[in-house]
Amino acid sequence: MSNYLYKESNFSKFTAGIFVLVIGGLLFTFIYQILVGPLGTNPASNGFLVIMILIFLAAAVNFSRLSITINPRGVLVGYGIIKHIIPWESIEGCYLDKTSAVMYGGWGIRLGRVKGKWRVVYNIIEGDRVVLMLNRGWYREFVFSTRNPQKVIDIIKNRK
Repeated sequence: MSNYLYKESNFSKFTAGIFVLVIGGLLFTFIYQILVGPLGTNPASNGFLVIMILIFLAAAVNFSRLSITINPRGVLVGYGIIKHIIPWESIEGCYLDKTSAVMYGGWGIRLGRVKGKWRVVYNIIEGDRVVLMLNRGWYREFVFSTRNPQKVIDIIKNRK
């Protein structure tokens, strides 16, 4: 028997594509400066370019996949090494998020206020979102993207 009620992993092609473009541009600049010479009148150092490539590569690996696990302890949502755990006793209810993703300022991990309540949001551009209403903490709503919002809502409501 598995130790989870629901498990999902969402790979965001859009997010990965953005990172590929940025890393490609940095890599092109680095290679150009090695083979041809400095790019522009005030070029970035090769060391700086290498550090930026590594930072964006780490971010791409971490933020291209959003995972959701619902288990007997609660709801776990995370981007790579950055995870957020909401225990069952903190969840008052849930509903489908009808707020536009533009309202959150994009995708990734976001913080915002909607109707006077602070929200922490873990979203991808391709997914619908579920809102967990919380009974404690400095934020009262936790929002996350999922491919199966109704199934997630049903599991959470049946658990409560």
